Amino acid sequence: MSKSLLLIVLLLLASCSQDKAVPDNVMQSAQRIPLPPPDDSLLLANIYQLQQQVAVEGLVPMLHSLDSVACRSDGYVTEAVDEAAATIWHQQFTLLLKYLQQHPESCLRERVVWGTSAHMSTADNRAQALATFRATALDSARRAGLSSTEMVFLQKILGEVNPARLD
Repeated sequence: MSKSLLLIVLLLLASCSQDKAVPDNVMQSAQRIPLPPPDDSLLLANIYQLQQQVAVEGLVPMLHSLDSVACRSDGYVTEAVDEAAATIWHQQFTLLLKYLQQHPESCLRERVVWGTSAHMSTADNRAQALATFRATALDSARRAGLSSTEMVFLQKILGEVNPARLD
């Protein structure tokens, strides 16, 4: 990871809540580098940059970084991570699904569920939006040739997505 990207991730981590688990190697790096106070616009821009690097370029290390931010986020940062996770789900569906399955303790799973639920919560017909979301995900999974284990995992996530969560 480049020094500037590491600094971005560390800025994000430093500005977030301290009560969620972050890998020790990330925390050790954060403790060695003095950080300036966080800038809200910079934090959001960096989350967007991580999202783009995963969604457009498929960079798994950036997915790890976004996951670390998700584990430490609170408030508006969590909302930004929710949006980023939902966007990645739509643009890099199989990459994100496989990542979540390989990392069962990932904080991104909850962010995907909340982010996609939030997208549907504003639909005129939530039930139809949810049905379409599920059908599209299953169709994408079949076309991608996901294994039966991956399909079962997908079904679990699809069962958690619900626009009523935001009521």
